[in-house]
Amino acid sequence: MNNPIRVVIIDDSALMRRMLTTMLAHDPTIKVVGEARDGHEGIRVVESLRPDLVTMDVLMPGLDGLATTEHLMAYCPTPILVLTGSLTSGEVDITFKMLGAGALEVVEKPSGSHPALIERATRDLIRRIKILSRVKVVTHLRGRRRLNEAGRQAHIAPNQPVVIEPENRLRPIPDEFAVVRQSIAKPTQFPLIVMGASTGGPRVIHRILTDLPADLPAAVLIVQHIAEGFSTGMVEWLQGASALPVVLATEGLPIRPGIVLVAPDQRDIMITNERTIHLTKSPLLIQRPSIDIAMQAAAEIFAADAIGVLLTGMGRDGAFGLLAIRRCGGHTIAQDEQSCAIFGMPKAAMQLVAVDEVLPPTHIAVRLVDLVRHRVGTAVRASGGSR
Repeated sequence: MNNPIRVVIIDDSALMRRMLTTMLAHDPTIKVVGEARDGHEGIRVVESLRPDLVTMDVLMPGLDGLATTEHLMAYCPTPILVLTGSLTSGEVDITFKMLGAGALEVVEKPSGSHPALIERATRDLIRRIKILSRVKVVTHLRGRRRLNEAGRQAHIAPNQPVVIEPENRLRPIPDEFAVVRQSIAKPTQFPLIVMGASTGGPRVIHRILTDLPADLPAAVLIVQHIAEGFSTGMVEWLQGASALPVVLATEGLPIRPGIVLVAPDQRDIMITNERTIHLTKSPLLIQRPSIDIAMQAAAEIFAADAIGVLLTGMGRDGAFGLLAIRRCGGHTIAQDEQSCAIFGMPKAAMQLVAVDEVLPPTHIAVRLVDLVRHRVGTAVRASGGSR
């Protein structure tokens, strides 16, 4: 076995550590080289062994998954796959904060005893580890500054693990239709921004939404490849960052300016002629929700008022959707290679000549505001200023 993928498992459950080790033993190209029962021990093991990937539990005694992720990404950057044992709001909240701190992806822990389910979970876990272990992660200086500050306040040396209490800035998720009704009197002609992302995407989307103003005169549709059961948690997490209301897209929900809609997991987004959401589930697609389908629908209905943004992720989903938007007169943006966890999707779009601009996440929101206001201003002038 030449250069196997070296994995460290951090989980407070001995049973789960043993189960994950057994599952990964099915692939000879993966080797579990270390285990840890909590965050403190996990940091020592990772810093000693320097693995290719870490699987990280969320709730652990002493140092939880968030604080452990922050420390590792600040001082020993390593690809991290978050494994959560619960889809309750509290654990999902911490889970998405872990993604914000630099973890790459999240999945639910394998459970049950049915052989077919275990086999499917094993294949999925192995596939994810093979993909994520190749990601070149970077040091998260913001996490280092935060840890250093916490260390000073607690009189602890910066190179020692520090427990960071999770921030609680979430606002309640607004009722979808109540939020949309607030903007029902806004103009019927408005831009639609469609953002598509996969691996590493939640953190980038979080950054872009943080920078968008509350008075943005455009609708936003987010299509993030995410494991089943996590789309609601992502909405809650993004709601805490965005000045715009963020809601989960549901069947028949109107698309209106000033609202951010998030595609639900396992469903694809179509757009009706009345500019409402229609959810579908194509059996032919491997990846769902499909970025291509949402962007092509936006191109068909919104034409030159469509703006496509393709972010980090593996594969080609979104490349043809971006091309459809560009061909109909809309504007397209791809995330730059340097800031991508995986440059696959933006690269595929660039190869199709589907990209108008290549930008880092720190510049995308500002550019979107400029594009939207230009389109809205042009529409007002064309209608003689009646809007």
